[in-house]
Amino acid sequence: MNEVLRVVENEVQLVALAIFVGMYLVRLNWLRSLRSPWETAAPKASAARGVLLSFGSVFLPWTMESTRKHFAVYVEFALFHIAVAIAILASFALPYAPQLLPQPVIYVSLFFLALGVVAGLIRIRRRLVNVNLRAINTPDDYFAITVVSLWFAAALWGLGTMSDLGLTVYFGLTALLLIYVPLGKVSHYLYMPFSRFYFGYTFGRRGVTVRKSQWRYN
Repeated sequence: MNEVLRVVENEVQLVALAIFVGMYLVRLNWLRSLRSPWETAAPKASAARGVLLSFGSVFLPWTMESTRKHFAVYVEFALFHIAVAIAILASFALPYAPQLLPQPVIYVSLFFLALGVVAGLIRIRRRLVNVNLRAINTPDDYFAITVVSLWFAAALWGLGTMSDLGLTVYFGLTALLLIYVPLGKVSHYLYMPFSRFYFGYTFGRRGVTVRKSQWRYN
């Protein structure tokens, strides 16, 4: 391992992670300062069930009309986010717990990272060719999807070859993303748990949830 890679995967990563956590805490403090409206009506159903349904619907696409009608887009979404999870976990496992990455795990990771790259390219193409998406997309949208797709490719390169250059590029992009996430388009990762909880709590309490029959695939 050369000195540049050692610094990038350790000191640089830790500094970037500290910046990420600091900015995340600032965002959390801002979220806490926002006052949500009080529910004045008596509860009609279980808020807890609503929260469970809100989070669970991500894994049950047939419960949502949009994903029932566009299942291919859901598969693309799932593969993209599986690749995100693998790239994040690998950035910790490689320098600090390499024993968690035996050869079979690496092969499976490479497979899903490759699918993540394909899903990213499909998303970029859709934003470029779809007139409606072009009308609402900003430069940050294009930058976010492009840099994350490049991150997958770098993880694929680094894990697949274990070369110093490939791993240096991978960890360098990881550090960039750690600093960028709280500031750019990818910050929706930070808000998703809160929005899902609030959405599920509010509509669950009001009794506005999917029917039990919808939880079974037909």
